[in-house]
Amino acid sequence: MNFFFNHTSNAKRSRALVIVSAFMLAFTASVFAENPDGNAVVAEMDRRMNFTECRMIVRVIDRTADGSSRELKANDEYLKEAGTRMDFVEPARDRGKCVLMAGSSMWMSTPAVSKPVRLSGKDAFMGTSFTNDDMMNLDKADDYDSTIVASSSAGWDITMVAKTSSSPYPRIETRINKDYLPVSMTYYARSGKESKKVAFSDVKEFGGKKRPSVMTIVDLMKPGDESSIIFDDIREEPLNRTRLTPGSMGK
Repeated sequence: MNFFFNHTSNAKRSRALVIVSAFMLAFTASVFAENPDGNAVVAEMDRRMNFTECRMIVRVIDRTADGSSRELKANDEYLKEAGTRMDFVEPARDRGKCVLMAGSSMWMSTPAVSKPVRLSGKDAFMGTSFTNDDMMNLDKADDYDSTIVASSSAGWDITMVAKTSSSPYPRIETRINKDYLPVSMTYYARSGKESKKVAFSDVKEFGGKKRPSVMTIVDLMKPGDESSIIFDDIREEPLNRTRLTPGSMGK
């Protein structure tokens, strides 16, 4: 009789523990969803902004303080954790140029040069207000430690600190909406001064993902200079991965 009683009590306690554990897991998940940390918010922003593997058609419009402007058009290929490739198709003088980021390394090839040339992520992209890293490195979570400094029902203010000195900006102040889409970013120079301001606009749907289709960067060090990248098309589809290697450039 005692054995039966103890066995029944143990079974009840086991079921109770399972129920409590399940409740705690659900509660923890709920709390995390309502109060994620900065790194989780930025990682989710990356996920909503980018496909794991995709092709893109982009335009880059560059404007300078003297009133001049120019426009570039390129076909992009992106594979998360592998690289980004940009092949220029317009204007005619830039057709055939290619920029590749594989891992943390970048190269550029042109029809007039037989071998790709190494690039620095900190240098200006094709003479625009963007850096090479701004254009080619589509994920922020990998390169920055992020902390929420303020939050509201509308979203989060997040401070992002570079994990290594190779990043072009040691600090970024970011505003992200509760839908995990970025609104604005302020890039800081190593001196601690504001270097550039970025605004995200014109949310559109690409392959089931809603994301800003325009990113505009204003160079605070060169008043009057600004550049925009416009995403005309983003399609999730398999890529030929050999094209994301330096040996494929110019082909």
